[in-house]
Amino acid sequence: MNGQVPSAEPGRTKVINAALIAIGTVTVAVVTDPPDGVLGWTAFTLGALLLAVVGAGMVELVLRWLRRLPYRRIGAVVVVGAVASGVMWVAKPWIAQAIEDVFVPCAQSTQVKALTTPELLAPYRTLANQFEDAVAERNGDCRPVEVHVSAMPAARAAEGISAEWTDEYLREAPRPDIWLPETKMHVDEVYTRGQITRFGPGMKITDSIGSTPVVLAVPAASGIDPKQPEWKGQTWAALIRQLQEAGIGLVRPARSTVSEFATVAIYASEGGTVHLRSSPERARSIESWLDSSMRAGQYPPGGSVAALLRRQHELGPSAAAMVLSELDLIRYNEEVRRGARGRGCDARNGPEKCMFAVYPVDTHTLDLPLVMLQWAGVRRSAAQEKAAEDFKSWLDSPDGRTAMVLQRLRPPPGTPLQAPLSEENGVLQGGPVANAKDKLTSPPAGVRAELLTIQQAVRTTGRVLISLDASGSMRERVGAETRYELAVKAITEVAGKHAPMSYNVFSSTMGVRQVDLASIGQVQPAGNTPQHRAILDGMHTVGQGGVLVLVTDGNNNVNDVSPDQLAAQTGVRVLVLAFGEANCGTQVLMDLTSRTGGGCRQAGVDTLSADLASLLQGV
Repeated sequence: MNGQVPSAEPGRTKVINAALIAIGTVTVAVVTDPPDGVLGWTAFTLGALLLAVVGAGMVELVLRWLRRLPYRRIGAVVVVGAVASGVMWVAKPWIAQAIEDVFVPCAQSTQVKALTTPELLAPYRTLANQFEDAVAERNGDCRPVEVHVSAMPAARAAEGISAEWTDEYLREAPRPDIWLPETKMHVDEVYTRGQITRFGPGMKITDSIGSTPVVLAVPAASGIDPKQPEWKGQTWAALIRQLQEAGIGLVRPARSTVSEFATVAIYASEGGTVHLRSSPERARSIESWLDSSMRAGQYPPGGSVAALLRRQHELGPSAAAMVLSELDLIRYNEEVRRGARGRGCDARNGPEKCMFAVYPVDTHTLDLPLVMLQWAGVRRSAAQEKAAEDFKSWLDSPDGRTAMVLQRLRPPPGTPLQAPLSEENGVLQGGPVANAKDKLTSPPAGVRAELLTIQQAVRTTGRVLISLDASGSMRERVGAETRYELAVKAITEVAGKHAPMSYNVFSSTMGVRQVDLASIGQVQPAGNTPQHRAILDGMHTVGQGGVLVLVTDGNNNVNDVSPDQLAAQTGVRVLVLAFGEANCGTQVLMDLTSRTGGGCRQAGVDTLSADLASLLQGV
């Protein structure tokens, strides 16, 4: 047979034409007026295919192809496909969630940064975790909020906030969104300083979200029963007399808010403030007794609460009484009991190393405020603002307050107390209730400053106090060193050639702070110059017959102490070493040095050592 195979070229040409028609149709439609929704796109696609088939003359080819299709198989496929599509449509929400859970990661969490003290770090971190869990439970497995809690000593944190959290503080902790100090006293100090200096963040203050009182912790082995009348409803002064009569010493932590509050309460107890103003002998006898208690038990001098409690555990039955927060007392007793299931401290055969809380009626408390901080030039997202507010609201909710109890903190009244705030851990649930609320808050700022100044005066080892300017101008460089470094070098050189001295540093960001030779060089100058405050506090500290040496490179620019207040001070000789922009011709310095029998020396920045040595001749 001499037939020829038909060429496939015409069919291929029609397919190409159809493809071009389809592409052109789709392009024009998408550019000019694209379909809307699934139904619109389906109708458009079918229309484009029909137009391409007809326009390319492919109707005959399509019909021939359709006649050869296995319709039974196609029907079965269509039925199975329809059923599968229906199942998929019904299960669509669950399938979408499963795909999201497996393949789509959780959105990035909103970060909130909180700052507290080392003493409160553990409970606040746990509370933050519980808040995160509560939010996550409402949002599936994702954690939309993370609250990062860091810690810094109370005084250092207050300085950093007043200084607007410069790089010096950023190296120690991130800039906080929420501040969780021990007491509103610290908040008031920062607020007042900001009003004077016009420096610092905006603060939205919640006065108290809970509390933990300062208690007298007595060893169980001493036989003291806090429920007995002689130990209930007593003042600090009365309790100290009873401890002394029983031959029990008292140990107080060093450099902590609890220590300060206890010292102020002990000194002021039974009207002691009035007597201390005329004679410091009672304060001297109290400090001597506290020192002898430390030595007798070989407690670490200057020890932290943790260090003192370690020694307390070693001493056992022969341990002294201690000044503690109720929080630290519970922690200690839980450790002694070796967990919540151990024998309770209140049991007849309870652990002999337990301590019981005695609640003086004139004690103070850590009132646990919460402060939202708004930093100039730092914008927070709406999500961060909401997360911070949600954390505060949760702490004040029933769940948050219950969580605080479980972290050994007392929530505001109205929340039932339970373990660990219980007698098995050495505390009385209603212990502080006998005290009026206004007696449980921070001591008045003026009284606190006065009594702590008296304490410093009776504990000072020398009668000469050098008060060094640590304001921002002291950062100015003189060659390879700063003014501050040169001043510290001069002080260090003269220190070994004179009678024992004590040292203060001062600026608007740190206030007036006591330091020693080992730490004076570590101070970072910043802020304005509260020169008058440094003089007033220094005269109070050194006391009658003492010598105050003011080393400064500037003039007073913080008006919180008037010249009249300085003029009222007597009995202290004031010497001034003035350099930089400081001037001995300033009227206040002239009046002060001449009236007290002191003097002022105008020094050169590069001759500070020689000038300071000359100023101190005859001291």
